[in-house]
Amino acid sequence: MRNVRLYGDNIIVGGGLAGLVAALRLHGDTILLSSGVGATAISSGTFSPLAGDVEAEEWFINLMNATECPYTRGDCATVSRDIKSGIVQASTLIRGRPAFISINEQPEGFLPIEFMRGRSLQEMARILDNDEGSVDALCDALKKARAESILLPPILGISRTDEIRKKLCNVLGVEAGEYAMAPSVLGMRLIRALRKKATQNPRIEMLDIARVERIEDGRVMGKMGTKGKREFMAHADNLFIATGGLLTGFKVEGDSLLEPFTRATVCMDFEADLNEEFLSQHPLMYKGIGEKHFIKGFKNVRALGSTAHGFGLYRALVSGYRAGEGLE
Repeated sequence: MRNVRLYGDNIIVGGGLAGLVAALRLHGDTILLSSGVGATAISSGTFSPLAGDVEAEEWFINLMNATECPYTRGDCATVSRDIKSGIVQASTLIRGRPAFISINEQPEGFLPIEFMRGRSLQEMARILDNDEGSVDALCDALKKARAESILLPPILGISRTDEIRKKLCNVLGVEAGEYAMAPSVLGMRLIRALRKKATQNPRIEMLDIARVERIEDGRVMGKMGTKGKREFMAHADNLFIATGGLLTGFKVEGDSLLEPFTRATVCMDFEADLNEEFLSQHPLMYKGIGEKHFIKGFKNVRALGSTAHGFGLYRALVSGYRAGEGLE
C-alpha cells in the first residue's frame, strides 16, 4: 500500500480534548495524529474551573453551542447526588428540584424504571439515537415519575441528545435531563462533537488510527490503519504532544522513568521515587511532565493537556486553547 507523506505548519500527536482544541485554535495547516478517542471519551464531560480562564471558557461555550453537544455555565448533579459547578453539558443543567431516576438498578433514593434491561448506558444512548420507538418507550416508562424535574443517567443519545431531551420535556410536561457520571456517554458526546468540528475544518488533516513510532529531525513517523500496514511521515515546524500523560506509556531506562516521545524525566531514581509515599501523594496521572521540551528538528515543541499538567478536562481545554501563544 502507498505510504503517506504530509506537510504542514503544526503536528499534534493525540486526538483527545487538548489536541482537538489546539487543532481548532492554531494558525496554519495542522496535521492531527490520533490513535483513538482517548481519556476524554470516558470522562464526565464536566469542566470545573481551577483558576478560571474566562477567554478560553467563552470560546469553548460558543464553539460547542454550534454543535449537537451544547455547554453552559451552571450546576449539575452527580450520580452520588453531589452538586458540581462549572461548565456543564446543557442536558445536565439542574432545573428545579429533580427526582433521580435509575435505569434497571435501584440505588437508595432513586426512582427505578424498567427500560432496556441488561443494556449498558452506551448501548441505550445509541439505540435512542437511532430508534424513535425507543424514545417513545422511554417517555411511557417515565410517566409515573412526578416531580418538578427529572434526572436520568446519561443515556439521551450521543448525537440527538437535545432533540430527545426536548421530546421528553414536551411529553412529560416537566424538565428532563441527566446526571453526570464517569465513564459515561457524556465524554463520548463531547469528543464526537469536537472531532466533527475538526474534520469540517479545511486547515486540519486528521489521521485516525495512527500509531507514532519515531519523532526526529522535524518528522513524525509511524503506522496507520487497523492492521498498521500503512506507513506515514509528517513534517512541520511546530510539534505538540497531547498523548494523555500516563496513557502515553512511560518507559524505564536505567534508574529513570521517561516519557518516551519527549524523553522528559518523570523520576530520577526510579526505585527511590516510586515508593509508597510518592504513589499515594503524587500519582503519575496527576503529575505531568511540564510544557516545553526540545526534540531536534522542530522550531517549537510543547506538551499539552494531561501530558504536561496531569489529568483534568479544564487543564486540557486551557492548554489546547493557549497552545499557539508565543510561537515564532
